[in-house]
Amino acid sequence: FLVMPFRLTNAPATFQRCMNDLFQSYLRDYVLVFFDDILVYSPTLEMHARQLDTVLTILKDNQLYAKMSKCTFGESSVGYLGHIVSKNGVKAEPEKLLPIEQWPLPKDPKGLRGFLGLTSYYRRFISGYGSIATPLTHMLKKEPFQWSEKSREAFTQLKAALMAAPVLTLPDFEKEFTTEIDASDVGVGAVLSQEGHPVAYMSKALTKRARPLSTYEKELLAMVLA
Repeated sequence: FLVMPFRLTNAPATFQRCMNDLFQSYLRDYVLVFFDDILVYSPTLEMHARQLDTVLTILKDNQLYAKMSKCTFGESSVGYLGHIVSKNGVKAEPEKLLPIEQWPLPKDPKGLRGFLGLTSYYRRFISGYGSIATPLTHMLKKEPFQWSEKSREAFTQLKAALMAAPVLTLPDFEKEFTTEIDASDVGVGAVLSQEGHPVAYMSKALTKRARPLSTYEKELLAMVLA
């Protein structure tokens, strides 16, 4: 094959492994790769030029080519995998959130799964996502599919939380991190911060087995998950 063929079940994993192998020495140093989406990030424009040259040389040496119309260079803010990344931090891409804001009340489990799948992609931006979404996930386990006042409230609250999602600061691994945890009767959560600014949120609904745990045990569980 001259290109990666379609419809082979292992094609995505094979291509991702190929890209990881090519950029292994630079991954999370100044390169991020997700299939054919490559992000090169640098503290200065001069360093950016050198690192771009390295990345493009690797692609050329392995007969992989970037399409100019799909590339941007030297940008201070760039869209990547549904996020806007800039020196100020990371935020959800507004265009990706618009379908969530306009999402009608699902009429069946399939529609609700689609809504939860999309919102879950941005859960790191929402404090207490797991607890908020609990009434909705419970609906998927019940027959018949029926909305209650509590689940309607959760649906509205989740949409509002996403539309007001904060800008998450970019982590600086030379500085100290702070983790704050919390636990309730239905879920546990944590926020990773740096110098008072959130880096990421974590939240998980408690299983039936975990709900009888004491407050101390739930908080310990939150620490482990965080």
